[in-house]
Formats: sequence, C-alpha cells, structure tokens
Amino acid sequence: MRYIIAVFIGACSYGVLSTIVKLAYGDGATTSLVTVGQFLIGWFVLFVSFLFTKRKEVIGKKDKVKLMLAGIPTGLVGVFYYLSLVTLEASLSIILLFQFVWIGILFEFLFYRRTPDKVTTFSVLILMFGTTLASGVMKGEDLGGNLFGVIYGLLAAVSFALFILTNATVMPKLPPIQRSYYMVTGSMLVVVMIFSPFLIRGVDPNVITSFGQYGILLGLFGVVIPPILFAYGMPKIGSALGSILGSAELPVAVLLSMVILEEHVTVIQWCGVAIIIFGIVYPNIQNRSG
Repeated sequence: MRYIIAVFIGACSYGVLSTIVKLAYGDGATTSLVTVGQFLIGWFVLFVSFLFTKRKEVIGKKDKVKLMLAGIPTGLVGVFYYLSLVTLEASLSIILLFQFVWIGILFEFLFYRRTPDKVTTFSVLILMFGTTLASGVMKGEDLGGNLFGVIYGLLAAVSFALFILTNATVMPKLPPIQRSYYMVTGSMLVVVMIFSPFLIRGVDPNVITSFGQYGILLGLFGVVIPPILFAYGMPKIGSALGSILGSAELPVAVLLSMVILEEHVTVIQWCGVAIIIFGIVYPNIQNRSG
C-alpha cells in the first residue's frame, strides 16, 4: 500500500504546479525566472540529499551522461508547459500536457514498430473525445487566439512522452535519490542554457524577492518530490497501475485552477476530464484483467 500512496502523492504534486506558476506570474515573475528557479532549487535539494545519502552505487562517466541526457526531456516539459501557461488557463494547459498518452503510443509505433491493439486504439479515441470536451471548445473558447499557447502545451506533451520513453530504459535499478540527482542535473543544465540570455538582461530585484516562496514550492513539488516517489513506488506497483495513479494529476490541477485561480470550469469540461481519466485507466484495467 505504501508504494501506491507514494505514486499517488507524486502525481498530485505535479498537479499543484500550474496553479503555483500562475500565482507567480501574477506577482510579476517571468517564465525564465520561474523555470530556472524551480530547477535550481530542486537540483540543490537533491544535491544535498545525494551528498548525505548512504545508499549509492559507483557508476562511470558514460552512465552519468546517459542519466543526464535522459533528464533533458523533463526540463523541456517545464519550459514548454510554463510558456503555455503565459497565455492559456491552467485547466487547459494541463489537458494539453495529458496528450502525452497517445503521443507516447505513437512514439512506440515509430521507434519500436509496436502496433497498438484494439483496446489501445479505443482508448486513444476516448482521449480525443474527452480532450474536445475538456478543452473548452464546446463553450466557444477561441483557442486559435492563443495558438502559441496551444503549441507550447502540445510540445510539453511531446517532451513528457519522450521522458517516459527514456526513463523506462536508463538504469532503472539505481537508487532513487542518486538517479533523480543525475537526471535533474541534465534538466537543470538545459533549462539554464535556454533561459540564461533572458536572465542576463536583468530581472527586477523585487520580483526575485517575492518569487522566493514560489521557487521553493515549485522546486519541491516539481523536481524533488515526484521523481523520488515515482522511483520508489513505480518499480513495485508496475507501469499499468502507475499510469492509473498518475492520472490523479489532471483533476488536481483542474480543481486547484477553479478554486484558487477562480477559473471557470463548466460541467462539460469536467465530463471531459472524467473521460480523459477513463481513457487512461481503461487499457490498464484491461491489461491487468487479461
């Protein structure tokens, strides 16, 4: 049971991020400050944890590089996801991010020639229908007016699908904190490289001061807690149940955007969220029962 609880808490932690980012934007923080701040703070916490942890394995330089490269997609998820939040509501950005499910299936076909079965194909159709309802198209939202936000949201989904693809194969048996440290190092480096030109131009000191609380929360909920909990629980419960529990991120994000950010989420959109979760859960239940 503790492994199930760990993965569930990790998924809920990811669901908190969009609301924190929106609050930080409201206080004047920029995307570059939010993203770099999150990964630097998260990396520092993992670095300290890694220094004091007793459970370590000796690995070579090539393995360290592999882990850092595997962590790059995670950094790109943060970059694109937070850029989408500049122009889109948090409830819509998280729905776009969740398109990683069918994108991951597409990648498996392209890279490994794994043809999706009937259950998977049906699941993808359910996801597309749920996304149509949840996106707000039915209530007349002009998504074309926020085209770049939609594109960034989909790029975040592509990056997350790549992360899942690489994360499953790169040294999965390494101790959780050690593995998370090297992967987040790769994420942090790519984020700093992307946003350093914007930070060099200068940031308002008052904004940096007010951002401190948000940066700590983003670092903990986005970089430290989920990877460690996933690394702890996923190998024990399996990817099928893990995917089901991971879908908890979606309703948490939508609920917080409605309660804290006061975004208007219609009954139709909630129905879409429920359908998306069903589309994720359905094939995993079928596989477990089969």
